[in-house]
Amino acid sequence: MVEDADFTLIVIEAILARMKYQSRELYLHLARYNERANDELFEVLSKLTDKARRRDTGSWFGSIHRLANHIIIADLFWLNRFKPIFPESRVLTDPRTFPQDLSWQHDLREEFGELREQRTFVDGRIIAWFEECPEDRYGDQFEYSDSAGNKLGAKAGQAFEFLFVHQIHHRGQLTQILDTIGLPNNIADNRAFLESPS
Repeated sequence: MVEDADFTLIVIEAILARMKYQSRELYLHLARYNERANDELFEVLSKLTDKARRRDTGSWFGSIHRLANHIIIADLFWLNRFKPIFPESRVLTDPRTFPQDLSWQHDLREEFGELREQRTFVDGRIIAWFEECPEDRYGDQFEYSDSAGNKLGAKAGQAFEFLFVHQIHHRGQLTQILDTIGLPNNIADNRAFLESPS
């Protein structure tokens, strides 16, 4: 017979399990939303001519094309910075996750179709990473090199958050440019976020 204290503990644990929004679920939700937002963004960008995507817009990276490349390059560098967190990762040891031509010094892809394919591939890698990375590593400290070669340290979970914050920041810049040129772009609104599969 179950003691009252044991039964109470079982009930409390069941309630907490339902209430708790696990970190892995959160990161996977962000990764899936991120994938949808990028897919919708690239669909809008496909309506522009190559000349329009390469026109200097006065933004930090100059053109839409260069800004879209920068986001992908940063994502790939961050994924590779995560290797010390889970060295046995199949996602991060896949050579496609670190292309030989990856550099801060030049665009990763010149053709829009190839850039779009790369975006799709990277979004899939981000989802696969969060499906694979053990949740007990999220609090680990790790060392990485920034774009200037400086050795830095970070907590895994905070670095994961920054991966998404960086994309959101630059997607915002892209949508502002699209607003300026008058191209409708209601990309992955709140309904898309709240209804995306977990």
